[in-house]
Parts: sequence; structure tokens; C-alpha cells
Amino acid sequence: MTTIHIDIDSLRPDHVGAYGYEAETTPNIDRLASDGVVFERAYCANSPCLPSRAGTITGRYGIETGIETHGPASQRIAHPATTVDWAGGPGEVADLEDWYTLPELFYESDQTAVGVGSFPQHPAPWFYHVWNEYHQPRSPNTDNFQAIEGEYVIERALDALERNAGDDLFLYVQMWDPHAPYNRTDEEIERFRSVDLPPYPTENDLDDHQEWDAWRSAGQMDIEGRDDLNEMLSHYDAEIRYADDQIGRLLARLESRGLYDDATIVLTGDHGEEFGEHGVYREHWSTHDGTQHVPLVVKPPSDEPVDRSSRAELVTNVDIAPTIADYEGLDRPARWQGRSLRGLVSDTTNEWRDHIVVDHGLYTAQRAVRADRWKYIRTYHPGMWDGVVPAEQLFDMENDPWEQENVLDDYSGIAGELRDTMNDWVETHRSDPDPLRTVAGEGPAGYNAFKDDWDGV
Repeated sequence: MTTIHIDIDSLRPDHVGAYGYEAETTPNIDRLASDGVVFERAYCANSPCLPSRAGTITGRYGIETGIETHGPASQRIAHPATTVDWAGGPGEVADLEDWYTLPELFYESDQTAVGVGSFPQHPAPWFYHVWNEYHQPRSPNTDNFQAIEGEYVIERALDALERNAGDDLFLYVQMWDPHAPYNRTDEEIERFRSVDLPPYPTENDLDDHQEWDAWRSAGQMDIEGRDDLNEMLSHYDAEIRYADDQIGRLLARLESRGLYDDATIVLTGDHGEEFGEHGVYREHWSTHDGTQHVPLVVKPPSDEPVDRSSRAELVTNVDIAPTIADYEGLDRPARWQGRSLRGLVSDTTNEWRDHIVVDHGLYTAQRAVRADRWKYIRTYHPGMWDGVVPAEQLFDMENDPWEQENVLDDYSGIAGELRDTMNDWVETHRSDPDPLRTVAGEGPAGYNAFKDDWDGV
């Protein structure tokens, strides 16, 4: 059996056709989505890159793994090997299988786990622990591991498919596109310059943002009006289309080898990207939906029941590992905290969670509760936006999906309930101390790295 996990960096769902985007950015992803289930309200439990992928690969929340930011604090994951004097090998630590990562679970089950992508150069030593193979492609055009073009990733992925033909294979494919820097040609970009712009930021918002002087603010990113915003988004859309073309190559090979129908394929993003909705441009910096909301498509094997539609349940990337293990018939490790989505894919699950909790820890330190209608955000460190980012925010996501009006004062009772929900969740899941609060106390890694470059807002 073949299982493919496609991980696309910085991909917003509202720029994907299967999520209603009008431009032709994702014809191949859309085709995949038509054969599976689209999760409309999928979130990364932790953002950005390092915390998100820690959640995906471990099936655990950042509050438990300890990976809440980048920098030195991201290098040591909560695991027996990092907490005992002598971890030894298998059998030296009791119940080590309870802590398996997703590729480790395949490896220890005598199945082949192959990863392709340059993400471990971030670095993330815990990420490439126990794979059968991990390939980090190079590009003749750049030494920047975050700018390696998807074509070189897919070439390695196709090679892995051919070399492991006939094996039970878990193939993880990680692409940086559409993460910045943007490198598409003018011809590729031109097709997206006529796409309608989102409602935010407005011209008035852009005028206000000119007064900011902070990381990725409008003035720093040369965004003086909506024409400049259009140009930036056109570059972004062109990068998405390029990534989609490469995914098309992978899907075509699966089809030509007769593997597509019986394969489990999961496609998602590690986080999104914000484009000025809250004053920060081309960056992932908060728990707002621009950063935290991600696409998630699950196509099960052809012999599995599937309700080909979209689902509105609140899910996170921490649910991906349990889902893949479930379809493979593998026993989930006891330490995993996510839930399998298999019952939602087949429309046989009636009970589901009524809220999720998500964190950001790179440029700010924030935690948010997302419920069916409401979203409550608590800011523990505002990063470079002190005086702009409130300590608490409440948004009516039903009537204000762009999170423009903080209604905390108008609905203090609801804010209080969600605050209690957040506190209960922390008590249930956290290691001690809460690693996000540690990040706030020491300063988020991105804030510490760039704070001396700006005078403030």
C-alpha cells in the first residue's frame, strides 16, 4: 500500500480552488480534492514551520512537545531520550513505542518511510529521526534551502516511488513553494494580476499601516496602496500554481503506475501567510486565520468509504498522524493526542470536538481558542507590535471572518467562557512549565532576532 503526505509551505486555503478561490491556482489539488474530502476548518495547532511540523510528525501539541518557536528552544523535543541520563536504544526506555513519530511508526512496523524535502536544514534534528531514507534535494539556482524549487523535490519523490515499487511505502513530500522568496517569471505572474483583491486591507487600512515601523509592515514591504498589494498577491498565486504543477507530476506518476486509486493521500500546508489583514505583509506571525488556517485534503484508498464533500468540523494537523496510521491499520502510539479523521471522511463519526486551541510562538506569543462561532486570542508577548496587538481579542467568525472587529467588550461573558476553556485545555495538555509562556518570558525567537532593526510602532 502507498501512503503519500504532501506538505506545502505557506499555503492559504482561500487561494485554493477547492476552497472557492476564483483564480486557477490549483487545478491538480482541486482534482485530488474531488476524489476525497476537503476540511474547511483545518488549522495548524502550532505555527509556524518548526512548531507545525513537530505537531504533524509527532501527533502531539506544541504545549506537550515543547516546540513552540524557532531558534535554540526548537531543538530539543520532549521525549524520553531528552529527559533520562542514558536513553540507550530500544528496550532501554520503558514503553518507547508510546513516543514513536509517524515515520518511526512505519519503520518499526517493517514498512518503508521515505522523506523528501529540505526542511531538516532549518535545523530540526528531531524531525529526521528514524526514516528508512530522507532526501534533501539541492537546486542549481540557490543555496537557500527555503528557496529550493519544487521540481527538484518532486524529482526525488518520483525516484523514491520507482525504487520502492511494490513495497508498503509512506512517502512524505515537503515543498517550500509558495514560501518567500517569490521567483516566478513575469509571464507566470501576469495571469494572476487581474484576480479580484480580498476586501482587507482597505485603502484606509493601508494608509494607517504606513505609520507603522515594524517587521514586515507596509512601509518596510513597499506596500503603498492596493495596486502594490495586488502585485504581491499575484506573485504569491504564481508560486502556488508552480507548486500545483509539480504536484500534478506526482499524481500523474501515481496514476501511470496504477498506484493512485489505492493510495492514501493527505495534502496540507504547515501554515498560511498574512497579507496585511492586520498590518503585517507576507509573513506568518500570529494566531489569526491568515497564519493558522490551512488546507487539508484527505483521499482514502478506493476500497474505503468516502463522502466526497467538504467537512466543517474543527480539525488540526495533529490529527494527520492518527489518520494515516488508522488507514494503514497501525496501532497509534499512546502519547499521540490527535484524533483520526477516518470517520469524518466516511461520514460515520457523529461526535467531534467543539473547539480547538492553537498557538503561535515565532514573532508573537499567542494562544487562541477557535469554537464554532467565536475565536478568542490571548497575547502573552506582542513581539514588535506592542501598542497595536491587544492582550485579549474576541472575534465573531460567523459575521467577521476576516477578524477585523474585536468584540471583547461587547461579549465579555463569551470571552470569559473561552478563557476558561483555554485554561482548562492548558491544564490538561501541558508539560510544566507551559512552553509558550516560557517563549513569552524569554521573547519569541523572531522578535529577538529582528527587534533591534526597528524602532517600534
